[in-house]
Amino acid sequence: MVHSVLERLDPSHIVLDPQPYIYSTEALDPDYYAELAAAYPSLETVAGSGPLDNNRAYLRQAREVIDNPEIPAIWRDFFAYHTSETFFREMIAFWRAALDRVYPNLDALLGTLVDQATIGLRSRGKEKAAENKSADVMMDCQFGVNSPVKEKTAVRGPHVDDTHKLYAGLLYFRLPEDSVEGGDLVLYRAKEGSRYFQDGRRDIAERYVEPFRVVPYRANTLVMYLNTPRSIHGVSPRAITPLYRRYINLQCECYRLTEGEFFPVQRDALGRIGSAVRRTLGLRDA
Repeated sequence: MVHSVLERLDPSHIVLDPQPYIYSTEALDPDYYAELAAAYPSLETVAGSGPLDNNRAYLRQAREVIDNPEIPAIWRDFFAYHTSETFFREMIAFWRAALDRVYPNLDALLGTLVDQATIGLRSRGKEKAAENKSADVMMDCQFGVNSPVKEKTAVRGPHVDDTHKLYAGLLYFRLPEDSVEGGDLVLYRAKEGSRYFQDGRRDIAERYVEPFRVVPYRANTLVMYLNTPRSIHGVSPRAITPLYRRYINLQCECYRLTEGEFFPVQRDALGRIGSAVRRTLGLRDA
């Protein structure tokens, strides 16, 4: 039986300011979590067998998992459910009050009532992939690993996610033997009067933000958030370790939005120049 990541959460615990998020330190039933953890694919299955970069994120999408007989059935069922129309409707009901506040024009942005939105399975290529425009909402669930650390680094500093993304979630599967410092999710607020995003990846320098919540990288911990211009987050630096960081990445992106994106990205001068150059070269913001 598949268990939803939402079934042990209460919408009354959603925090709206300074950004909309919720987290739980025991997200799934412990027995179910233990079964999933025991069947979590190896580093090589997710990242490949070649040499891996230092502390880099590697992801394996639902399209590569759901019908793959090499992946344990318990995970194929988990991925299928968390990319389904049923889960999307569950998510919308759970976040309804927050969505009404953050995106009161959501139906207009989607070009349809959110309760009638069509659902698809997300492909690589984002808005440049034709199949990602086949439905109003494109769902994904990914195995995520951050490779072993040879030099203490953060896999990603403060940033906001792709402007086509409606929500995201991270469910941690920390290895029992992993006691290394770092790898926590840090939620930030922008300092008043700060310059904003500095490059095509929507990064913002740490001097322009301040952390207000650290979600520890712990087994069976879930954090979910609505993607807004205020949803700034990053990962704390991990110390040197031969172990890898394990998580599940849940997300929903929309590539048929009437305004092209959920929100515009406010950039400083260098960021605007860099973004313009990328467009000229036919590249997209990461």
